[in-house]
Amino acid sequence: MTEAFDYLATLALFSFVVVGSARMRHDMLLLACIPPVFVAMVMGFTMALYAGDAFGVAPTCIALTCGVPPAWWLSRRLANRDLLIAIYLTWAVALVLALMALSFPDRV
Repeated sequence: MTEAFDYLATLALFSFVVVGSARMRHDMLLLACIPPVFVAMVMGFTMALYAGDAFGVAPTCIALTCGVPPAWWLSRRLANRDLLIAIYLTWAVALVLALMALSFPDRV
């Protein structure tokens, strides 16, 4: 149960990072979003493949869509600088959860 929570929460946070970065309106701050988006897309893709196989496609798709409304809402409410801070904080939490999720033994 905790493995599923870690994987799905990480996917939701990674989707927040990608959508929040896509909604960034400032050119130079958009460049600062490249590292979190790159890591979120690469790790999110591999984690989504494993989560889809291990926990089902429906929970994986739900987890991926859970990050979209908060990112959309915060991008409208926050200034560009504050949105960048929120993206980096979310990315840091997602990386901690990913480290915990990847420490579980693989299913055979």
